[in-house]
Amino acid sequence: MNASQDENSDVKQEGTPALPPLPEYRCRHISEDAPDWAGIAAIELADVAAGTRPRMRTAARSCWSDTTLYIRFECEDDCVVSPYTKRDDPLYEADVVECFIDTAGMGRAYYEFNLSPHNVVFDSYITNNPGEPTAFHPEWDAQQLVTSVVYASQPKRQVIYEYAIAFSDLKATPNTETEWRINLFRIDEDELGTREYTAWSPTGAVNFHVPERFGTFRFTKE
Repeated sequence: MNASQDENSDVKQEGTPALPPLPEYRCRHISEDAPDWAGIAAIELADVAAGTRPRMRTAARSCWSDTTLYIRFECEDDCVVSPYTKRDDPLYEADVVECFIDTAGMGRAYYEFNLSPHNVVFDSYITNNPGEPTAFHPEWDAQQLVTSVVYASQPKRQVIYEYAIAFSDLKATPNTETEWRINLFRIDEDELGTREYTAWSPTGAVNFHVPERFGTFRFTKE
């Protein structure tokens, strides 16, 4: 059971302001499997419930090649918290970045990828069929997934997370102007144990599993 669903799913925020429109991101094609991140547009994460600016800034960037989707998180972090060491440990109970990917865009099924500050992975396949309980399948593994985590000190202390997600694992390959529904998240814990939950597309509650609030990635060859 994913705590993004278990711990966070039914926590509603009283007085939450109206949510912004669903965001869109033009995901640029690259010709080689080596992203030049300096040339890739960044998007900012905001408080998952209210959409306000978080204490710790998170920027995310993405691009794609013919075989792979690349996602990078650049996270300010003044206190790294994560005790986990094994794949599919409950990474969502500590510092983590997460990406949810719905290739069909219908909200019926999507993939979840979590990455800890120590480069430990939690991955799962989720089904969300009408009239049925949401089903979580952490036994599913992305066989070709490649990840990395790097610590940087300039201009501020950062933890930089990168995913290389093979389209073969997603059983779908985009073409120019293909649209996928995606959301990006982060959980950050401070030295007092207080957690901050952020998202690219705020959901209105401390709940990541809200596929109707996933934004749109449009795949382009510019």
